[in-house]
Amino acid sequence: MRRVIVVLILLAGCHPHEADEAPPPPRATPATATTSTTTSSSSNANVAVRGADGKELLTIAEKGGNVEIAFVASDGAKRTLRGDMRESGKRKYSVGDGGVMFEVKPGDDQGFKLRLADGKLHWKVKVAAEKIKVSDNEENKNPFELKVRDGGRFKVVAPGDRELGNVRDGAVEDASGKKMFTFEGKTSAAYGVLLLDSIPEIERYILVAEILSRGR
Repeated sequence: MRRVIVVLILLAGCHPHEADEAPPPPRATPATATTSTTTSSSSNANVAVRGADGKELLTIAEKGGNVEIAFVASDGAKRTLRGDMRESGKRKYSVGDGGVMFEVKPGDDQGFKLRLADGKLHWKVKVAAEKIKVSDNEENKNPFELKVRDGGRFKVVAPGDRELGNVRDGAVEDASGKKMFTFEGKTSAAYGVLLLDSIPEIERYILVAEILSRGR
């Protein structure tokens, strides 16, 4: 009898319901969270452009909405142009450690406006399937045009339909077919802006970066 009582006491001390509880689900490890964040973020690969002499002229990199352009200025000095994305959707551009010089305001259908820091319009870019127009006025009058042609080629024309050159096969050529610039990777209409030498160099480089950013 005494043995039966001891057995009953031991059984009463056990908690069978604890064994029935399902184990908590495994927590996401920091490595898993990091992988997810990396996959969802987007960044454009660097692009490099060289002059006719084979020397590097500029590189453009975009990450997290911010753009960095390293270039060799016409005076031979190396400079860095940075475009920082703001909550408003505008990108503010400055050279080196200087203040904001330009801003890019996005428009409809991948178009945009390049303006001075005070909001004054310098260039309006209108994007369509068959061409990209670059003009110095709101109405897009007398624009430069980057026209889509067969074989992955883009024709660059000035106002009045005057041909300036072409972009094709990793190169930018002038109207005579002379190679002016080279680049690696996908052919883009953006590189045609390099032929628009009536546009100041810093503004040209911003236009190139912004068109590339839009996948054109």
